[in-house]
Amino acid sequence: MGSQSVLSVVVLEDEPLIALDVEDTLCDAGFNVLAVLPSCSQALKWLQSNSPDVAVLDIELNDGSCEGIARLLYERDIPFVVHSGSVFDPRYYAPIFQKGTWVSKPAADGDVTNAVAACVRRRSAA
Repeated sequence: MGSQSVLSVVVLEDEPLIALDVEDTLCDAGFNVLAVLPSCSQALKWLQSNSPDVAVLDIELNDGSCEGIARLLYERDIPFVVHSGSVFDPRYYAPIFQKGTWVSKPAADGDVTNAVAACVRRRSAA
C-alpha cells in the first residue's frame, strides 16, 4: 500500500465463524478491522462515532435487515461490500444494496479482500 495509511473496515456479520473468517482474511491482507458487529442496532450505534473506509455487511443480521445501515453508509459516502448467501435479486432486496459490491457466500479466497480493495479504488477515482 506504500505510504497510504492502512484502510479501516467494519464487518457486520451475525454468524460467528463467517465473521471470524472475514476478519482474519482482511487482517491478513493488511486491512485494519475496527469492529465486527452482529446486529444492526450495534452497527448503528457504532457508526454514530466511527467512520470506516469500507464496510462489509450481510443483508440480514440477527435483529433484521441491514437496509438502513446500507442507506446510512451510502449517505456518508462509505463504500460497502454486500457479503451474502444469496445472489442479488432486485425483487427481493432493497435497491440500496445495488450500491454495494456483491460477494456471494461462501466466498473464495481473496473475493472479499478484492471487493474491499475495489471499493477503495473506486472511491479514490471518484
